[in-house]
Amino acid sequence: MKISDFIDDVSGRSRIQRFASSRKGWMWCVAFVVLLSGLLSCLVWYAQRPSQALPAFQQSFEELRSLEAQWNSGILALQLGITPNYDNVTLTARDLEQGLNALTTLTASNPELVGLLDKLRQYQSSIGQKNVLFQQVKASHAMLRNAVSVLPGVIAECYEHPGVAAQATGNKRISDLITESVNSVMSFLTAPTPLLQGEVNERLSRIRDAAQATETGLANALNRLLAQIDVVVRERIKGNDLSLQLNAVATDADAKVILEQVRELSVGAEATKRALWLGVILLSAILFVLFLILVYSLSRRFLKLKKDNAMLQQANENVEEQLMQSAKLSALGQMVAGITHEINTPLAYVRAVFELIRERLTSETALEQAADEEAHEEVVMLLSDGLHGLDEIATLVRTMKNFSRLDKGTIEPFSVEEGLESALLLAKPKLKYVADIKRDFDSIPPIMGSPTQLRQVFLNLIVNAADAIASTNRRGTLTLRTLITSSDTVQIDICDDGPGIPEENLSKIFDPFFTTKSVGQGTGMGLSICYRIIENHGGTIAVNSWVGKGSVITLILPRKDASFASANTPKLSHISETLLSTG
Repeated sequence: MKISDFIDDVSGRSRIQRFASSRKGWMWCVAFVVLLSGLLSCLVWYAQRPSQALPAFQQSFEELRSLEAQWNSGILALQLGITPNYDNVTLTARDLEQGLNALTTLTASNPELVGLLDKLRQYQSSIGQKNVLFQQVKASHAMLRNAVSVLPGVIAECYEHPGVAAQATGNKRISDLITESVNSVMSFLTAPTPLLQGEVNERLSRIRDAAQATETGLANALNRLLAQIDVVVRERIKGNDLSLQLNAVATDADAKVILEQVRELSVGAEATKRALWLGVILLSAILFVLFLILVYSLSRRFLKLKKDNAMLQQANENVEEQLMQSAKLSALGQMVAGITHEINTPLAYVRAVFELIRERLTSETALEQAADEEAHEEVVMLLSDGLHGLDEIATLVRTMKNFSRLDKGTIEPFSVEEGLESALLLAKPKLKYVADIKRDFDSIPPIMGSPTQLRQVFLNLIVNAADAIASTNRRGTLTLRTLITSSDTVQIDICDDGPGIPEENLSKIFDPFFTTKSVGQGTGMGLSICYRIIENHGGTIAVNSWVGKGSVITLILPRKDASFASANTPKLSHISETLLSTG
């Protein structure tokens, strides 16, 4: 293979792969699957659809054939004189004609039977021809019966003449000729063969000769007898010819052709049904293969999507962790001036104390009085005050360090009331000028949680309360309340008597970046972060506010054991660990 051909093959495969993984490719694939599914459904429906047309046609045609056989029997019985009248035969012919008309209409309206229409019409035409001949046979039979019924009277009229006993030809009388002729006619009526017809003609010829030689009255009677016998013979011959023509109509041949075609159609229908089921099997196999391909592709896409979602979730949690840390630093930045003042005050006090001690110790007077007990106590007191100032500085610095350090999300026992005190210490620069602090602690036992995260929640809520009270331009009261609500939860209330929160803002205060403070005064992330931290600890946070009276932030936190710590430490710490490893 040439290199150019290999490159073209690879590029063609990559284009196919890109198309298969694209939205357009998936839409085409789904459309193809839907099309095949619809085709499969149609094939299954058509293959399972019961076809009653051919069986119904065959049953109806067999019933018509039975009527035709009954009709033929009636015609034969009529010809043999077994049936005294032809009413039943006529009714059978009418039923046969009506049934054929109905079957022809049904065949013409059914696509499955339309191939039988020409043969059925041919059969219908043969039945119609046969019916016409039957009507002629019926008319001939009626005339024959009338002629035969008149014949006894004409014979009796001949026998009433005295000359009937006269000698005719040879040794036979005219009465003998009449008797022989009547017997020949009766035989001919029973079996109208050419031999019997010749015998009848011969007998009639003798009577005709005798009539010419006899007297006028007897001759007229004999001529009437001859005329009546001629009618009987003629109608019998006509009826026999019509019967032969009627029996010669090829309805049986037409019926056999129709039945053979019905059989062929049945075989074809079975073959079509087998082909349909074969198509169903092939389409099912194709759809099954496509389904496996789709499942495989979807599983790969799902795994990729799951991986992408995990990456997005990791990135989102990293951003949230960074926002939480930024919120801490932002809070410290906003309070840095007050905290600096808080550090400088004890630091200046310590400086003054130690300068005073230096002066006392270095001055000659101080040295002389060093042995004095009162002076010694004064020095001890000054040193104690200095150490106290240093302790305050160390406590403040330690609190700031604990608050500002990067949270590792470690779950450990945490004293809610100590956390509140730490937050109060950090917020002291803001609080001491705007509010008095009221503590209503219930001495609740330690809970399991992340200390740094919960301290951040307390500080955010206390600073927000201080800002709310400060906006009223009057000194207010900040109340911190803790109590045990049940055996497994604790409640923390942070109450202020500030201006309250308008009702239209209550549903939005936990939304990210929502703030009512001036630009540069807040990021709008504080309460959102608090909500997320409390939610991750399995707790709830709620706000009750009254415009002009103040607000109450209520935290409900669960009291968990060590199993909670081991189960939730990864949840609260994996973002921080990521930051530590990348920072």
